Amino acid sequence: MSGSAPPASDPDGPEGVETAPRTPTARGWWWLLAALGALAVLILLVAEPWSVETEPTPTQTYVPTPTQSAPSPSPSPSISVAPPGSDAVFDATTSLGLFVTAADLVADVPAADPGVEERITSGQKGWGLPVGTVVEPDSCVLAVTVVAAPPAFYDVRSWGNEAMDFQQEVTVLTDPAAAREAFRELVTTIDACPTYREVDTGVEGTSWTAQPAIEGQGVYPSIVLEVDRTVGGTTIPAYEGQMLVGNTIVSWTAQALSGGTSETALATLGDPESLSAMVQGRAQLAVRALG
Repeated sequence: MSGSAPPASDPDGPEGVETAPRTPTARGWWWLLAALGALAVLILLVAEPWSVETEPTPTQTYVPTPTQSAPSPSPSPSISVAPPGSDAVFDATTSLGLFVTAADLVADVPAADPGVEERITSGQKGWGLPVGTVVEPDSCVLAVTVVAAPPAFYDVRSWGNEAMDFQQEVTVLTDPAAAREAFRELVTTIDACPTYREVDTGVEGTSWTAQPAIEGQGVYPSIVLEVDRTVGGTTIPAYEGQMLVGNTIVSWTAQALSGGTSETALATLGDPESLSAMVQGRAQLAVRALG
């Protein structure tokens, strides 16, 4: 025997039989690789090298854009509706119902309390300018005479006391159409004549200075204006009104005689709206009386 080391023996082999050392099989290598791969995956899962912290995405709140609505159309002009009685026809007798009464004045005009007396009675005064009297400028003559030619009927009444005077005129035309045309010309003239005067054979009589007319409130077309009436150097503040009712034009003048400032004097008459309403109310009664 030589001096080399004896071969290794297999402890599982038969006793006394020598075997060669074992080498790993292909199946053994596969399990080793699988174990190493699983370990690597586990390490990656724990470390999460791909995870990058980023800022949170801002939440966007949707705000609807306000829709622009189409511009509102301008209000249409109100349609003119003929008032009750616009086609009423008055005559010399029935037109007397258009005059206010002393009781109306006491009820509606502060200065008329405790009472008024009639100063111009029906039939006492005729239409038109006194003989020899003219209006200057002559384009303003309708502001005094209401119509340019003698009407079918005309009447005047007035009531008063120491504090006030109320005069009313009723001008009756042939029919409602003629009255509407005359009323249009009258309103146009008043708008164009802030000042005018009566001149009697070269001597100045009464003069008027008027404020712009305003549209009266009520059933029938009307205007109301503030006027300073000067006679013989004395100025008297007043309200004047014009109203169209059927075939008539109703004119009225309320004068404040109490003195003082124009503002305080006019306050004794009430306001132009209440005066106009008084005349309108009497007109409605006259229209109903026609049937």
